[in-house]
Amino acid sequence: MQGVAPQNRHVTSVAQEFLSVHWDRRKPLLLGYSGGPDSKALLYALLECNVTPHLVHVDHGWREESRKETLELQEEARKLGCPFFSTRLENARKEDEAREGRYAFFVTFFPKYASLLLAHTLEDLAETVLKRILEGAHLCNLGGMQPVSKQNGMAIWRPFLRVKKRDLFEFLQERGLPALNDPTNADPAFLRARMRKEIFPLINQWFGKEIYQNLALLSERSYELKKYLDSRISSVPEYKGPWGAIFELKGLGLLEIRHFLLKLAKAHSIVFTRPVLNTLIHWVLSQETSKHLVVKNKKIYIDNQRTWVCTAI
Repeated sequence: MQGVAPQNRHVTSVAQEFLSVHWDRRKPLLLGYSGGPDSKALLYALLECNVTPHLVHVDHGWREESRKETLELQEEARKLGCPFFSTRLENARKEDEAREGRYAFFVTFFPKYASLLLAHTLEDLAETVLKRILEGAHLCNLGGMQPVSKQNGMAIWRPFLRVKKRDLFEFLQERGLPALNDPTNADPAFLRARMRKEIFPLINQWFGKEIYQNLALLSERSYELKKYLDSRISSVPEYKGPWGAIFELKGLGLLEIRHFLLKLAKAHSIVFTRPVLNTLIHWVLSQETSKHLVVKNKKIYIDNQRTWVCTAI
């Protein structure tokens, strides 16, 4: 590439090791490709691993020049021999809407691909964890992105979650590979940009060291806790009653009860406010009888450490 014989192979080695563990080579790989530094580094690391991914690009429609950039990426893909697919979002005005639009497009390509590769880095993971901490997420929900996950039947692989962005910049610089610069990534109107440009530099300055690794570790511990609590509530006795399934919560501790009730709420597409959740937990621990409350047109019953949800009210 570019007539360069690169010396630093760290980024390529990370990609190679990840693929050797997770990819059986029976299906091709799909790479979410923006042309920015992170996804460009992942693309060329894959090429150095003798892997030719198929590229999928989403133009969020926020900038007029992005149309031209899409054509540039398409031409780059043609020269590299990488199949290229793209779409332009017309109505995504917020970060959440853009993310939903991207994944809705990505999922249309499955199951003919082994996975969707995304180039999220250590900093991206840390930003997600800090955001969830500040939003008051439960302990089991503090975990950020995982190296291997699944969404709507689509396998998602993130091989660079322990790699810093500066390593990717150095990778590209050494190889003479220019990346696209999307100014919205630095626009303070977007929370991610504010965290990256303002919040994290300030926190790192206060602590006198980078906190990315510690937040990534917290993410791992959160998933470990979730896995443990899942195993603890997996054997909760279930009985069929006249109003549906009744669950026996005797013998569970406070953390396990909270975890069970949150999963029960998710299964019924309801959200417990913190006061509601605390009330239900108190009723269970106190062995209250004939208690109930209504959330989103559903009655949640607690009776002598048993619980169930009644939808017919």
